[in-house]
Amino acid sequence: MAPRVDTMSSSDSLLWTLSTDPVMRPTVVAVMVLAGAPAWSEVRTRVGALTEALPRLRSRAVARGPGRVRPQFVVDPSFDLDVHLRHVRLGDAGGRRQVLDLAQTMATTGFDHALPLWEASLVEGLEGGEAALVMKVHHAVIDGVGGLAALGALFDRADEARSEEASLSAVAAVPATADDADPAHEATTQHPADLPVAVQLVDDALDAVLHPVRSLGRLASLGASVGRLMAPASRPVSPLMRGRGFRRHVEVVELPMAHLHQAARGWQGTLNDVFVASVVRGLALYHEQHGLASSGFRALMPVNVRRAGERAGGNHFVPARFVIPVHSDLAECVLEVQRLTRAWKTAPGLALSDVLADGLSMLPAPLARGVWGSMLMGNDFCITNVPGPPFPVSVDGVWLEAIYAVSPPSGAAFNISLVSTADRACLTLTTDTTAVPDGAKLAGCIDDGLAEVCSVRAG
Repeated sequence: MAPRVDTMSSSDSLLWTLSTDPVMRPTVVAVMVLAGAPAWSEVRTRVGALTEALPRLRSRAVARGPGRVRPQFVVDPSFDLDVHLRHVRLGDAGGRRQVLDLAQTMATTGFDHALPLWEASLVEGLEGGEAALVMKVHHAVIDGVGGLAALGALFDRADEARSEEASLSAVAAVPATADDADPAHEATTQHPADLPVAVQLVDDALDAVLHPVRSLGRLASLGASVGRLMAPASRPVSPLMRGRGFRRHVEVVELPMAHLHQAARGWQGTLNDVFVASVVRGLALYHEQHGLASSGFRALMPVNVRRAGERAGGNHFVPARFVIPVHSDLAECVLEVQRLTRAWKTAPGLALSDVLADGLSMLPAPLARGVWGSMLMGNDFCITNVPGPPFPVSVDGVWLEAIYAVSPPSGAAFNISLVSTADRACLTLTTDTTAVPDGAKLAGCIDDGLAEVCSVRAG
C-alpha cells in the first residue's frame, strides 16, 4: 500500500513556495490531441487508475509546521475524481486554437490548495472530429520527464494489448533519458552523486544559501559554474523582452521528427543542438523585426538527473543557466550552442543543486522567493526537451496525434518546450504577454529559425 504521507523533496518544496508568486507560478499543462473522441467512461477509468498509481494526484499539499522542515503530500480521504476531471464540448467552430486558449487560461490560474493539485478536461467537438485531453498539474507534484512517462499509462501501444499490470508498470519505472529510445537525443542525464564535488564549494554554497544578503555578491568566487548557477541576474540580456507579468499566451510549431534527425546528423551534433540553435536564430530574427539587436540571450535549461527505474513522482532536474551569444554566421551559432551545452553537462555546480535546494527550502517563504527570483527573473527564456512516446499510441483505439507541453516561463519572457513523438516534433511556446505581447510573431520567427538550421542535412 502506498504511504499516506509523502514529504516533498527540497526541489518540490521550492516549487511549492514559488506558487504564491503569480509571475513565477510553476503550473504545467499537457495538451494531448487525439484523432477522435474516445469513450468518456474509458477515459475516466484510465485517469482514475493513474491517480491510484501516482498517489500525489490523490493528495493535498500541507504546509510545513513545527518540527517539519518541508511540506508534505497527505492523501485526501475525501478525494473525488469528478471534482478534477471534466467532459466538455466545443461549439461548431471549435479547433486546436480554442483548446490552446483553454490551456493558456489554465496555465495562468493557480490551484485550490484545499484539493489535490491537478485537473483535466476531455474536450470534444474539434474540427475534423478531433478531441483533446488537457491536464494541468502543479510542478511540485512531478517534473516533465516523469509527467510524460506517467501519462504513458493512459495509452495503448499499437503492438500490444493493454493490461492493468502494463499500465501500472509504466508509471512505476521512468527512463532516465530519451537516449535509450532515440540516439539523436543528447545524453543530458547526470546524477549529482556522479559529478565532481569539492567540499569547500559545498560549504561555501551552503553559506551563500543561508546568508544570501551577505553572500550572493561573492558567488563568483565559489567557482565558475556555481557562480553562473546561483548568481543573481538583475535584468535580461535582451533589450526588448524586459517586462514581466502573470498572463500567458500559447503558440505551437510542428515539424516532422525526420527533419530534426537529418539536421542533427548534418551538423554532427544532437537533436537538442538543433532545437536550441533554432530558438536562438529565431530570437535574433524577432529582435531584428523590432528594429533591435541583442548581444545574446540568457537561457535556463533543465538537466534531467532522474535515475533509471525511479518512480515518476517528484522533481529530478537541475537548472543549467548560461548566456548564448548571437552570431551572424549560422555555423558559428550551432557550434557555440554545442560548446555551451556540453560544458554544462559536467559542470561541478550541478552537483551542488540538491545542497542548494535543501538550503533554500529551509528559508522563510518570502526570502526563498526573493533569492530564487533573483536567479530567474533575469532569464530571457527557458527551454525544455522532453521525450514523448517513440511509437504510435492510442486511447481506446483513438490515435494520439500530438502532445503540447505548456510549460511555465518561471520568471523568463517565455518557455519553449519540445516533445518528440513517433513522427512529429511538437514545439510549444508559452509566453509572458507582458514581455512578449506578440507571441504569434515570435513563433513565426522560431519557425523560420528551425527552417534555417534544418536546411543543413546529412550528406
